[in-house]
Amino acid sequence: MKLSRKQKEILKAVGTGLILTSALFMPNILQLFKPKTRQEKYYYKKTIKKLFDDKIIYLSGEEIKLSEKGLELLKLSQVDDIVSINKTDDWNGVWHLVCYDVPEQFKVRRDCFRRKLIELGFYQVQYSLWVIPWECKEEIAIIAQNLGIAPFVAYLNTDYLPQQKKLVSHFYLN
Repeated sequence: MKLSRKQKEILKAVGTGLILTSALFMPNILQLFKPKTRQEKYYYKKTIKKLFDDKIIYLSGEEIKLSEKGLELLKLSQVDDIVSINKTDDWNGVWHLVCYDVPEQFKVRRDCFRRKLIELGFYQVQYSLWVIPWECKEEIAIIAQNLGIAPFVAYLNTDYLPQQKKLVSHFYLN
């Protein structure tokens, strides 16, 4: 499930316990998100209702909590917060490979991991083998850990790949 920016904001607020049920029934709840216009206020109300209807958030005593589905979506949205890796101009001749074999039961997490690799600038060498010329072991470990797929992900280094010329050209390396 793809979340909008506002849905992510609400999930993070609920996940950190910022919203109490008493606040939900107060008309000023939306001030937590600082809507600027009447239309934006309406959109937040609609978004909160949709999260309830989709059983992503629920009422528990005096708190709004995340369901299992909500917790999963929160983890996926936290992965989106990892924006980039440190791409230096100087390449040291080492290729950094990420490979994975994530079971089908974690398909959503696997797809999220693949999208994040693409977003970070990785190049797909084979179906589940990706390469980049810059060190990013920590970022990959954080992403895999947040998604709960760390046991299925391997990070490798090599100084030669069969398609090296093509990769050097792709990444605009010296």
